[in-house]
Amino acid sequence: MKDLKSKGRAAAGALASLTMIASMSAVPALAVAPGDGADGNAAADPQAEVGENAAVAGAVKVARAEGVFSYDQEAVTPNETIRTMFQKAVRVVCGAGIAFASENPLDWQLTVSGAVNDAYTASVGDLAGDESVQQKMTCTCGGNPAGGRAIVTANVKGIPIESILERAGVQPGANAVTFVSADGTETMLPLGYVIGRHGVLSYEINEEALTASVGGSNQLWMTRTPANYFVRDVVEIVVSAEDEAPAVPGEADEHPNSPNAGVLTGAQE
Repeated sequence: MKDLKSKGRAAAGALASLTMIASMSAVPALAVAPGDGADGNAAADPQAEVGENAAVAGAVKVARAEGVFSYDQEAVTPNETIRTMFQKAVRVVCGAGIAFASENPLDWQLTVSGAVNDAYTASVGDLAGDESVQQKMTCTCGGNPAGGRAIVTANVKGIPIESILERAGVQPGANAVTFVSADGTETMLPLGYVIGRHGVLSYEINEEALTASVGGSNQLWMTRTPANYFVRDVVEIVVSAEDEAPAVPGEADEHPNSPNAGVLTGAQE
C-alpha cells in the first residue's frame, strides 16, 4: 500500500512539473536575487518561493499563470502555392480530373436543368452580372492532418449556386443537385447542403483566372467541405427530387475534413 502511495505522489509531482514548464512561455520566470529578503536570502514574495514545489530545471512556479491566445484566418495563400498543391499534387490525392482551360472563363456555357420551372443555358459572364460575390474561403483536402500542407485560403470570386438556381425556379420536393463536369464526371450533392455551405461557382481566385491557381475555367467552392467535392469545369447543373437525399459530403469518408490547427492545453493541479 505504501508503495502505491509513493508512486501516486511521484506521478503527481511529475504532472506538476510538466504544468510548470508549459506555463513558462506565458509567464516569465521571477528572478530571485540574494539578499532581497528580510533574512538576507530570497525576496519575501509568495509567488517566488523556492523549494521542492517551486524550482524545477531552472523554472519558477507561480501561484497563477494567465495569458491570451488568439488567431485569425486572414492570411491568403499565393496562387503559385495553390497551383503547386491543388493543380498538381491534388490530382492524385483528391482524384481531380484534367482541367479544361477556357480562353475567357466568362464565355463558358452553363446549363441548368432537371426539376426546375425554367431550364436555361447561359454564359458564366451573363450569370455573373450583379450576382457575383467575392469572399475568403478555405479549400482543404479531406485527409489533411494538423500542420499538413493540403490546405489553402483564398479570395474566391464567383456566382452563388443559390442565385443560379433561383433563376431557373427550383420545383417543390427537389432535394439534390448534380454537377456535371466537361469530362463527364457527375457529382450529386444534397441541395440544402450546397446552399447552406454558401456554394459558389468560382471563376477567379485571388483576382486571377483559375488557370493561375487551381486550374480549369470554373470550380465549385463550399465552406467546411473536403476539397474532393470541389467540382471543376461545370457544364451543367441538374436539380432532382430523389427518393432519398444524397449523403452529406465527407460523412462516410475515412478521414473527415480536418482543421489545420491544433490547440494544446496543459494539465492543472
